[in-house]
Amino acid sequence: MMKKYAVVRTDNMMGTKVGSHLVSLRYSEEIENGNVLAIGDLESDSREVRIASVPYEDVPIGELALIASEEIIKDVKTHDVSEFINLPETVLRGYKFAPNDIFSISPLALADGSSVPAVGQLAFIDEDTKIKLAAAEDGTVIGKVIAVELESNGNEWIVIQVQ
Repeated sequence: MMKKYAVVRTDNMMGTKVGSHLVSLRYSEEIENGNVLAIGDLESDSREVRIASVPYEDVPIGELALIASEEIIKDVKTHDVSEFINLPETVLRGYKFAPNDIFSISPLALADGSSVPAVGQLAFIDEDTKIKLAAAEDGTVIGKVIAVELESNGNEWIVIQVQ
């Protein structure tokens, strides 16, 4: 059995229709979909791919992107999207945050120490790629939990609306 990783849904994000809200990123380590990276400068000799990094303290939300690469696993005949991870130095698809965007993440995308997901909690980033949930702000606020969904197959989704 393959290891399970975080999964993301881009339910109603601007980047699903408006290309200027998508960003191509390269990151030096493995990273799960549903994590967040800081958008850096263009790579040398590139017109599109930017260098990504772990978000720094109080990074503006306009300099962050939700990682949501296409889940392709070429070396296995059958797979589940939760078995996908972005490999180091590959080009990642990132969604820039826009007010009122809605996206969903699986619990594996949450940082250690996050509260149990509940409607009304704040979703924020602070010097980590995983989203934290809490009742009070402790970093760059991305949005607010508007729903916690449980599918019949047992999959849980934390639905977040960008502020």
